[in-house]
Amino acid sequence: MALAALVILFLAPPVPAQSVPDWAAPSVPVEPPQPPMQGPPPNPPATPVPVDGGLALLALAGGAYGARRLRRQRARRKGAAPLAALALATLAPAAMAQDLREDLYITNGIVEAATLSEDGQTLYIGGRFTYVGPNSGSGARLSPSDGSVLPGDRRVNGQIEVAVPDGSGGFYIGGTFTNVGGVSRNRLARILADGTLDATFDPNANGRVSALAVSGGVLYAGGLFSVIGGQARQRVAAVDLATEQVTAFDPNPNARVSALAVSGGAVYAGGTFSSIGGEFRNRIAALDTQTGQVTAFNPDANDTVYSLAVSGGVVYAGGDFTQINGQARNRIAGLNAQTGQQTAFNANATSTVETLSVMDGVVYAGGGFTIMNGQSRRSVAGLDAQTGQVTAFNPNANGYVYAVAASGTAWSTSGAPSRP
Repeated sequence: MALAALVILFLAPPVPAQSVPDWAAPSVPVEPPQPPMQGPPPNPPATPVPVDGGLALLALAGGAYGARRLRRQRARRKGAAPLAALALATLAPAAMAQDLREDLYITNGIVEAATLSEDGQTLYIGGRFTYVGPNSGSGARLSPSDGSVLPGDRRVNGQIEVAVPDGSGGFYIGGTFTNVGGVSRNRLARILADGTLDATFDPNANGRVSALAVSGGVLYAGGLFSVIGGQARQRVAAVDLATEQVTAFDPNPNARVSALAVSGGAVYAGGTFSSIGGEFRNRIAALDTQTGQVTAFNPDANDTVYSLAVSGGVVYAGGDFTQINGQARNRIAGLNAQTGQQTAFNANATSTVETLSVMDGVVYAGGGFTIMNGQSRRSVAGLDAQTGQVTAFNPNANGYVYAVAASGTAWSTSGAPSRP
């Protein structure tokens, strides 16, 4: 009996949208998601409507297809969701196996139209996407010069929330994933310089990893886990990179740790906690790198801290807070690394500061704000590290920015239309 194959298009569960680099950006903006439709969708047009960046032709391998045309499917979901494809192979009407087509290209947005050519060799799709390409999973290494994907990567099956260099050309990654390149890795893994998975590093966290920092041969991890490396550790832990064993560092915060930074013998932690190291510390604290005991550093933020960066004896904090030490500091602040007292740095953001990076006397901030220090700065801003005054740096992003990184003469950012 002839083999028949049916290609089904569907929307995967929502994930944070990926930023589109300059070399892949559309010439017109992508239409934002619309509210749910009432009643049945209208009849589809006879052929897909070509849209700049929204129409693609995918050649399919041979075989007799059981269906010549796929009906147009509409999905109204909050945020963009990538296209996935499932090839169903059937040898007999009564038996059908289901296999995920790992080789089929995916999109970075909603697919609203799909149809097969009459000979069954080409699939036409159209929608709100701006890119069609190989499925890289939720992580990829890119060339900083041209944005191309570097070879050797292993696909990650879940969300990556944080990545830090390992000092040898590779990266430690944390998030909600449970598999890397077909190998079990629960929420924490190491990707080597050649893009392959470290075969031995496997701390096996039992919950989300949201923050990472490396210093002195130790990897510090924060998030929502309660067990890591086979040891009980509530929301923050340290892993000796030589032995790959959990150390005695055990601050035991009472709520999520969202940010970590290490400097001068202290681990700075930010999040939603109100107690850590056995002491009251509202959402930001400094911990001894060996014992996890708190230091005198106590800025007392009145709301969540999402990001931390340390430079020149100053700890820069970003989040949703509006007060530090009882003084007005709207969502971003500079703090003395020893005492926790606020410095003259005062940037006064109008909304959430999600991420921070410091280079050459400039603090780069990303998030959901539209104004910094009275100046229009949409989602990304450069700030004088001493005063907090805005610099001429103004990329004018059109969506929420989750991450910024600065190095040498370049910076990079990633984001989405809005914060979930």
